[in-house]
Amino acid sequence: MDPVQQMHSPSSNNGRRSTNSPYIEIIEQPASKALRFRYECEGRSAGSIPGVNSTTENKTYPTIQIVGYKGRAVVVVSCVTKDKPYRPHPHNLVGRDNCKKGICTIEINNESMTASFQNLGIQCVKRKDIDDALKVREKIRVDPFRTGFSHKDNPASIDLNAVKLCFQAFLEGSQKGEYSILKPIVSETIYDKKAMSDLVICRLSSASATVSGDNEVILLCEKVIKDDIQIRFFEEKDDGTCVWEGYADFQPSDVHKQVAIYFRTPKYRTTDVNIIFLFFYPFINCLCIYFRFRIG
Repeated sequence: MDPVQQMHSPSSNNGRRSTNSPYIEIIEQPASKALRFRYECEGRSAGSIPGVNSTTENKTYPTIQIVGYKGRAVVVVSCVTKDKPYRPHPHNLVGRDNCKKGICTIEINNESMTASFQNLGIQCVKRKDIDDALKVREKIRVDPFRTGFSHKDNPASIDLNAVKLCFQAFLEGSQKGEYSILKPIVSETIYDKKAMSDLVICRLSSASATVSGDNEVILLCEKVIKDDIQIRFFEEKDDGTCVWEGYADFQPSDVHKQVAIYFRTPKYRTTDVNIIFLFFYPFINCLCIYFRFRIG
């Protein structure tokens, strides 16, 4: 029997845990936009997911710890969707070791009960292959949050540019083949680097507006994710203290082919002033772009 299937078989305790329950903790998150997802047909390595604190001199990788337990544990890592309810994601985890059928399975039995996931890459699937990929996941019964696989019938609903890593841990019981199942935990979102260009403002149709707001502006930029972008105007003192802020008014439908945004300026609080506006992704820790703007 496949090890993953065995751990999900009736011999496990179906998630029941003792009073002093062990748990999984992510001690190094994956970097949010440092990895390009690769297709299998590209015929090259999918690379390695770096840790959020990784540098050229000191490389880190996603790392977990099982807290409150010492002994043999099996950890299964898979991709899930970025939004709740977390559903199995069709993209596959690949690597030199311990990766099979789109998931990574390792054993932990060390003093610190930690595991660092080096050489772990993300192999993306095409939208037409979503059904086949999820059928494989369904067959090996990797569905961490038991959300089912009905979403494979609506492939357009699945964001192929973003995943979260889901970590499941199975603690070996007193008898061989019996496992206690810990509550699964998900990482921060990992975005496909090729779909997440650095934020660059190429041109503005106007670099000024009235204090009453509601002025139309068109911003040309590098490719952005239309559902996750905001434009923030703000004024600050010389010491960096923010004294006013407002947000541009626009909808995802106002983002044209991910490279142009039509928006309306916010109303300012008082008189003629030079302010700054900020172009940023609100849901991830990402470099922001500042631009001088005049309201009068």
